[in-house]
Amino acid sequence: MPRRRTLYAGLSFVAAFIAIFLLVYSKTSYSFDVSVFRLINSTLSVKALNSFFAAAAVYGREYFWVPVVALMWILGGVFKSEKAQKGALMLVIVFIIVIMVGLSLKAVYYRPRPFLVLSAVHVLVPKDFDSSFPSGHALIVAAGATAAFFFLKKRYSIPLLAEAAVVSYSRVYVGVHFPMDVLAGVILGAGIALLTYYFLDGSKYFERLFGLVQGVYNKILSVVFRKA
Repeated sequence: MPRRRTLYAGLSFVAAFIAIFLLVYSKTSYSFDVSVFRLINSTLSVKALNSFFAAAAVYGREYFWVPVVALMWILGGVFKSEKAQKGALMLVIVFIIVIMVGLSLKAVYYRPRPFLVLSAVHVLVPKDFDSSFPSGHALIVAAGATAAFFFLKKRYSIPLLAEAAVVSYSRVYVGVHFPMDVLAGVILGAGIALLTYYFLDGSKYFERLFGLVQGVYNKILSVVFRKA
């Protein structure tokens, strides 16, 4: 994606998030939100798939993405792919930003989880009681998949996008988020990843940080292998 288009796309995603927040805050979208939630959580619920979506909802965030970052860094070093290692570092930065933003949004705006305000909700995972908006899982996995897209070949980045989609959908399926919570998380996560990539990729600050991290990592490896 051309650099300027990355900026415009990122700003557009953030603007879309703000629009979704206003719809949720004003309750303009509430009836629609409940209808789609009921469709996914009840009508389209299939008992044979419950375990799959429950696992995706619980383990599809840090249990999946921390290993992805580690593999990008380690294998990038093994196969002399500086691009993959820079991608791993970019992912860490993106994750830090989206976690801070997500926690801040949940702190200033509280939206009850579906199972607190609706009856007959099928909750398939342990209940969280913090704000339902935005979905932290959707925020993080969407940001990760978007950032990874710039650094990995399509045969790797597309499966990561698919994983992010499954995790995002699963949060509604298992009964812990409204659809608009998830949509907001996906859009904001993608927007933050795009803007972070635009401002950091190729910048002298990112290059210095990468050099520092790479130097520390190589020093650790040399010490470890020398002792071995």
